[in-house]
Parts: sequence; C-alpha cells; structure tokens
Amino acid sequence: MDSISAFWMPDDVTGFLPKITPSTPLALSQLPYGSSRILGQLSTELGVMTDTDLEYIISSLKGEPEVAPADTTPEVCEGILRAYVIVAAHLIHRPYFAQKKELPEAIAKPIWDFSKYVGRPPSLTYASYVLANFSNKISVRSKPSDIKVAQTLTGTSDEEWFIAVHLSAETVGAEVVAAIKRMELALQSNNIEVLTSALESIEAGVLFAKSIFAEVAGNIDPTVFRESIRPLLFGHDRIRFNGVSGNPEVTYVGETGAQSGMMRAVDIALGTRHSDHVISSFKHFVLCAPPSHQEFFERTSKTGQQLLGFINNIYIKKARRNALLAVAELRRVHLDIVNYFLVENGRKLTDKGTGGTDFLIWLGNLVNETEADANT
Repeated sequence: MDSISAFWMPDDVTGFLPKITPSTPLALSQLPYGSSRILGQLSTELGVMTDTDLEYIISSLKGEPEVAPADTTPEVCEGILRAYVIVAAHLIHRPYFAQKKELPEAIAKPIWDFSKYVGRPPSLTYASYVLANFSNKISVRSKPSDIKVAQTLTGTSDEEWFIAVHLSAETVGAEVVAAIKRMELALQSNNIEVLTSALESIEAGVLFAKSIFAEVAGNIDPTVFRESIRPLLFGHDRIRFNGVSGNPEVTYVGETGAQSGMMRAVDIALGTRHSDHVISSFKHFVLCAPPSHQEFFERTSKTGQQLLGFINNIYIKKARRNALLAVAELRRVHLDIVNYFLVENGRKLTDKGTGGTDFLIWLGNLVNETEADANT
C-alpha cells in the first residue's frame, strides 16, 4: 500500500485504525537513516531521560529530514511522525524547555514536512498518539490487555494502559463503518428493517466502547496520570518552528479523545442535534483527523440528515433513541473518569482538559444534549 489516504480510509475491517501496523520504534531503529535510528532507540528512555541528556541527543540529529515522506511507506511515515511529535511534546512541555517556546530545526522540520504530507497539524494528534500507536494485529473488539502499544511519552505501564483502552474502544470502528454503509443503502431503498438493524449495531458498538472505558481507571495511578502523562498531552501557544521557512509559530489545541474518528462518525450518523457551541468545537477537532476520516465524516453527515427524515417511524425512532442513549452513557462514563482523575473533594484540580475545553462543562454538555435529542 503506497497511499497515505488509503492507509487511513475507514472501512468495515479496520474501522478508523490504519490498514497496516505502523512502524515501531524498533523498526525505526533499523532504518538506514541516522535520525530515525536515534529516535527509535530513544523511545524507551525518553520518559526518564534528563533534560541535559535529551538536549545533547537532539543536538546530534540532522536539521534536514534524511528521507522525504513521499519516499517512505505509510506505516514508516506514521512511525517516524509519531516518534518526532512525542519528542516534541517533551521539548514543548518540560519546564526546562518550555520557556524557550520553540522547537529546534532537527525536530521542527521533520514534523513540519511529515505532518504536511499526512494532512494533520504539526503536533501530537490523537491519530499519532492512539490510532497509529500499536505494534500487533488488532481485531474487532480486542481487549486492552491484548493490545501492544508501540510507544509512550513516559515509558510507564500506566500510560500503556491508557492508550490501549482507547485503542480497544476504537476497534468497534469497523462495526460502525459497516453499520453506516448499511444505513446508506437502507435509506436509499426505504428499508426500515435494515435501517433499524444498522442503528442497533451502532448501539451495540458504543456499549462495548463504554464497557472498555469503564476499565481505564483500574490500572492507572491518578498521580502518575496527573503529574507525568497529562502535562505532555496539552496543546501549546505560539511555538516557533525553527528552520522551517519563515520560522512559523504554531498554536495547537492539544491531544484529546474528542478527536476520535469512531465517536465522531457515530455522532454524525445518528444526526445528533448539538448546540452551535459544541458543533464549533467538533469542527475544530475534526481538523486534526486524517483527511480520509474527514472525507468519511462529510459523506456520513448526509446519511445522518437523511435519518432524521425517518424518525417519525416508531421502529427507527426507538432504535435511534437507544443508540443516542448509549452514546450518552459512554460520555457519562468519560465524565466519571475525568472526575476520578481531576476532581478531588468537589474541587477541580485543573480548569482545562488537554483539548483546551473546560472539561466538566464540555462533557456535561455532550451528555445533556445527546440525552435531550434522544428524548425529543
């Protein structure tokens, strides 16, 4: 497969996950490019590496990318990009480096070139951090314990579990894509039975994801999450990319589960009626998704709008309502998890989520608006 678009094209086999397992740090360390080898070797030590050691290693990297993105395979391209943006997260957020508000040329230029090639912001997106961050074959409804995470920011088992849970939930994306395709055909032929069945499939997939997210807190130390993992996931304001033409300053919203392709597709396919404020936020997060996902969302939006024309049918109304309530339940579980990690004795330990929103208000709005639509 030689197309990054095809690599990310949603289908009923891999859902919103890549078609091929992305390159691991070990695979990168065996490439014939000095910088890729260093980044591959660096991955296991990055979480405990001192600022001085990290600075020294970065200084040994070449300023110019040693390979053009178009000259790599999609799996290598995504593996290289993941390695660079993970290092960049440390250079942006570690206190020693944060004051500089810049990325050195040896990191900035490869990130800029590879991000431009894949069509995503030049930062740590959900696509790099979760969707393209596994090292074994993943099947539909894989359990977190069966998923091998390729790379973490901190080198902790807590973070491996955090990513694996998200990946596990994303494995129902294949079921969601298949259901949406059936919806499209059923809407064209006015087939109520097939349309109802497709909506029930979406409900079942979302309920699986909900059951998986309910497990996330069990294997993560709240202190490790708050103090080691979460600070590296935030966005950034006006970071200068040295060595890139014009030395542009980049602002980024931050890595967040709100960039999930599977959940965005569900929301759109159900024709969920959200407030303008929530829709505006979703539009911003969608820009961080692979372009193939964005194209799928655009096509699916027509399906969701067509579905609304059928909700006077008692069977469709019930099936859509149940699917929406399943989404609301998942969002509520997410809200409970956030409260577990970030609220103590009724007091928020932080105001913003990693995606830049007021997380309690944002997630609360998602739950309330979804439930309200289900009960309309």
